[in-house]
Amino acid sequence: MDRTKGVSLVKGPVGIIGIVLLAGGILGLLWGSTDFTTSAPDGDVTGSTWFGIEGNGWTWLLFAGAGLILLLSAPMHWGAKTMAMIVGLVMAAAAVIALVDGSDVLGIFAANDATVLAFAVAAGALLLVALLPRVGKRRRDDVVVEERGRGRRFGRRDDGRVREPAETTTTRRRT
Repeated sequence: MDRTKGVSLVKGPVGIIGIVLLAGGILGLLWGSTDFTTSAPDGDVTGSTWFGIEGNGWTWLLFAGAGLILLLSAPMHWGAKTMAMIVGLVMAAAAVIALVDGSDVLGIFAANDATVLAFAVAAGALLLVALLPRVGKRRRDDVVVEERGRGRRFGRRDDGRVREPAETTTTRRRT
């Protein structure tokens, strides 16, 4: 019995989100702050803003790294689902920590309200996408058992009972 697994609804959105995060991280590194200083774990770090999102070099590297991981995992259904869940949880944790701290994430990633919103939106989208299934799963039977002379499938009688093996033959269906 051959099974068609169906079409993955996860791979496309994970690839798109990965491209957006990768592009945002790279462009933020080019036109935003490239300062990689830290004050971990409880100090304050700042960065410059680009499109309203405050970030230092580590913030933009987080966006770019998350995007690259998502983009590399997008070709396979199970990889896309797994990495969407992991990256989504990391982004959600970063959003919550930045929201509580107010100005950064653990003294490493600079953040303002727009950065927290970007983390939260990315986390929400990725966690939602990670729950999407495959659709169109089908079973295809290559082996068909036919009753001699009458062509019934699976050697069943009209009353549902299975015929004796001597009364049936096995043939391969051409696909």
